[in-house]
Amino acid sequence: MSENQAVAIPKGEELISVLVADSTRMGSQLLADALRRDPRFNVVHFCAASNDVLAAANTYKPHVVLVSANLDEETLKGFEISRKLRSLLPEVKTVMLLDSSKRDLVVGAFGAGARGVFCRAESIEALRKCIYSVHVGQIWANSSEMRFVLEAFAEATPPRLVDAKGAVLLSHREQDVVRCVTEGLTNREIAARLKLSEHTVKNYIFRIFDKLGVSTRVEMVLYAFSQRAQASVPAEGVPEAPPPAVSEFDRFARAAEEGVIHAQHTLGEMHRSGQGVSKDPVAAYSWFLIAEKLAHQAALKSKASRETLAIKLKREESVEAERRAQEWLKQHATQVGGDSEPEPAKDPSGKRMGLSAVPPASTVSRKRNGQMAAEKMSGELAVTAGERRATPVLLAPRNRDNN
Repeated sequence: MSENQAVAIPKGEELISVLVADSTRMGSQLLADALRRDPRFNVVHFCAASNDVLAAANTYKPHVVLVSANLDEETLKGFEISRKLRSLLPEVKTVMLLDSSKRDLVVGAFGAGARGVFCRAESIEALRKCIYSVHVGQIWANSSEMRFVLEAFAEATPPRLVDAKGAVLLSHREQDVVRCVTEGLTNREIAARLKLSEHTVKNYIFRIFDKLGVSTRVEMVLYAFSQRAQASVPAEGVPEAPPPAVSEFDRFARAAEEGVIHAQHTLGEMHRSGQGVSKDPVAAYSWFLIAEKLAHQAALKSKASRETLAIKLKREESVEAERRAQEWLKQHATQVGGDSEPEPAKDPSGKRMGLSAVPPASTVSRKRNGQMAAEKMSGELAVTAGERRATPVLLAPRNRDNN
């Protein structure tokens, strides 16, 4: 069936009233026109501003609101609108229009109360099917999108399910059944875990369906998930709690594992001195070796690239580059380990080669002292120039649960 072909509305079915709110007025009008070609739909209003969405929804009471995740030139503003619609007009179903099916967008949309997510890459015909399915009580999401939601739900214990007035909807045992369903357990597995008969589990599930106003296990999961997501959103006028403080050691540890040489050296010093962590000379030595190896590789690459570029630069450009480098080194002397200004080197032709052509004497000394140890460890280190990944070399254990 082509996208412009009309669809006959079944006898006895009412028109599905739809409110369209895309990120631009032109986009909203184009979507509205496309939906109006289907006789099943009655587009009651289209708009592009968040305030207009709420006002129009309150006026027209549409069956379905198709809303963009981004409104008012503000990213994810549509999620806020969806939460407000769910609170003010719980009978209205929302379909979230997404630019892509990324995990955070899908999880955020369902967490905001959407009953379906629709990616702009899909066709108008698919959008019509989506809106119709949501209207008749189904959830619109593909298997990957549903997996995102289930994974996100499993990351935290679901809250007590309540209605719009805050009244608890489910008993303690019914809440246990919901938790089992969200884990993907079958009725038999739920019965075994809760020490109930399968018949009792079925009765519980039907009772939960009735209390939540849903008809499938998927809808039950999404209802519970949206409650958890809504509970995590602070009320208007209530400031959000500040994020937990990250220790100095953790900051440097994460940066070191991502390949930041200065952080690797600092982490070695912290292990050596016991600053923010128990003293561990083995971990300190390993991080010093890692920093030395990566710094040496970076220096060789930088020197080769600089010498290639030096041939193309004019003299005044070389002078300006050296001036900027010296100025930076002055400002960051404490971070790079000294405040001296090395003289620019020259090649045999007399051309200035830049700051790093000849390393300072202290650098040469440090290199000689650590050369044999570095060569000995080089075969054990899985780090090469340009790689940015964790290096599992004799690190002090950290509690991953707190990160």
